[in-house]
Amino acid sequence: MKNTVPPPPKNISASTVLERMVDAIAIRFDLATRGLQDAQLDFRPVDSSMSIGEVIAHIHSLVDWTIKCFDKNAKRQKPYPTVVSYRIAIKEVCEELKSNLRKLEDKDLAEISVYLKRTDTHYPFWNLINGPIADALTHIGQINSWRRIAGNPCPKISPFTGEHY
Repeated sequence: MKNTVPPPPKNISASTVLERMVDAIAIRFDLATRGLQDAQLDFRPVDSSMSIGEVIAHIHSLVDWTIKCFDKNAKRQKPYPTVVSYRIAIKEVCEELKSNLRKLEDKDLAEISVYLKRTDTHYPFWNLINGPIADALTHIGQINSWRRIAGNPCPKISPFTGEHY
């Protein structure tokens, strides 16, 4: 499984910006989990933190929540038993989400409602950026850091270009 940085979109719009952020999640998740072994899923740097496996499951729940904002019928199997199965599932959700975004114009995005169960409140699609999208990217960074702490650093591949350095 290999993710590369796609060419930039021809037009700039709210949906193409969101699409590129989804690309960032897919690419950075791929890089953060490349070469990660199932035996390392239980690693946690301190007892009070999530394990790498729990962080991966959380990232999946964030992208799953995001796609459900665009496709109410999206159904996913959880939890996945292996790193590889999560890598495939997250890549598939990101591709499906990008496909949904490509169909939307800015006026369509303005009608998207993001439901936050914890507060029983609906928000505009913009909250997806500072909410689950930014959170997913933050947690992907945790995987990178925790792999280094565990002695299994990520491959040296630039998320900026997708090339080895």
